[in-house]
Amino acid sequence: MINLKIQLRRSPRKLLERDGHPGPGPGQLALVMARAGVGKTAFLVGIGLDAMLAGQKVLHVSVENTVDKVRDWYDDVLMEMLRREKQLQHWASLQLDLERRRHIHTYVGHSFSVDRLRHGLELLRDVMHFVPEVVLLDDLEEESLEPATVAAIKDLAAQTGAELWMSCQIHRDGPPGEPGHLPPPADRFEGLTDLAFRLDPDRSKVRLHVLKDHQRMLDEDLHVLLDPQTLLLTVGLGAGA
Repeated sequence: MINLKIQLRRSPRKLLERDGHPGPGPGQLALVMARAGVGKTAFLVGIGLDAMLAGQKVLHVSVENTVDKVRDWYDDVLMEMLRREKQLQHWASLQLDLERRRHIHTYVGHSFSVDRLRHGLELLRDVMHFVPEVVLLDDLEEESLEPATVAAIKDLAAQTGAELWMSCQIHRDGPPGEPGHLPPPADRFEGLTDLAFRLDPDRSKVRLHVLKDHQRMLDEDLHVLLDPQTLLLTVGLGAGA
């Protein structure tokens, strides 16, 4: 990897660092909740880039987007990061290096299943000699997702030694969550969730809250904003920043 250190500003993986490990930790699940179109995929792409820039290997799994579409998300965010840091001359070499640290699996036109994911992980390990340290699951149908399925996915991540990030769509007009619990449909697998984030629209940006930190339920503003135009995470100074 080229000698270039570019980190997402105030990465969520580092905000909740435990035992020297950024993010939820191997075999644990971080859930990212938001309404449709608010920025779940952009957030997960930022997590993936942050992990790769730290030297980790990433598997990005998408149900709705093609491989080319997901790759475009990564390229757009990386380009904007380099432009902001005035390091565009490193685009080609850095992009190639990150490609080696990432695999994208999509299930467009096919139903997602734990068996399919297990088979994909085995192929990566046995054929590509690629063992991901971070697995990102985007666009799963959470309302029909059984807790047993989430438990099986977590078990796969634990066997691989990877931390798991999963998006979850919540609804503006959906039933309110019970006090001290995650909102539906995430409440169905709350007990399996180690970290839970919510993305809330805030003027022209999106604000990040943490709702669960292992055994603690809370609603804490992390003062981190997602800019929908640049797709970058930035530090916010306060509510409405």
